[in-house]
Amino acid sequence: MATLVKYQAAGFYPIDNVAPTGLISIAAAASVNIAKGDAIHYSTGATNATTSFVVGFLGVAAEACDNSSGALGALNCLIIPHTYNVRFSVPVEQAALITEAAIGTLVDLQSVNTIDLGDTTIATGPGFYVEEIDTSAAAVAANTFGYAIGRFRQTD
Repeated sequence: MATLVKYQAAGFYPIDNVAPTGLISIAAAASVNIAKGDAIHYSTGATNATTSFVVGFLGVAAEACDNSSGALGALNCLIIPHTYNVRFSVPVEQAALITEAAIGTLVDLQSVNTIDLGDTTIATGPGFYVEEIDTSAAAVAANTFGYAIGRFRQTD
């Protein structure tokens, strides 16, 4: 079991170093407010308006991008591509503490910035592959159901 250094309330937090040259910049969709760590997909611009991984999944917002009062492309959103092979920690949002049984599973989103361990059916696109868990006292104090650690991987 891993012990994380940072416990974020929401969002995918990169554990590995991310070189700025590996980021992609995509025009933000109109009227969207993206938080750092949100799962981003493409639907007439970069948006966080989904609660499941879809074919247009781009990656994770590397920084906040508030285009709530802007038109398509008024701002660009910096994204860590899901193909970058970076490990992330993410809060678990479900009704029970994450256990070692979750290791090796490919799971879907619960909201734009957490995962659903009960949803292992991903129709298209990548999912979040759980490699480790953190259920230390500090982890559970920060998020009742603990944290998953892993990376994005295509469905088989």
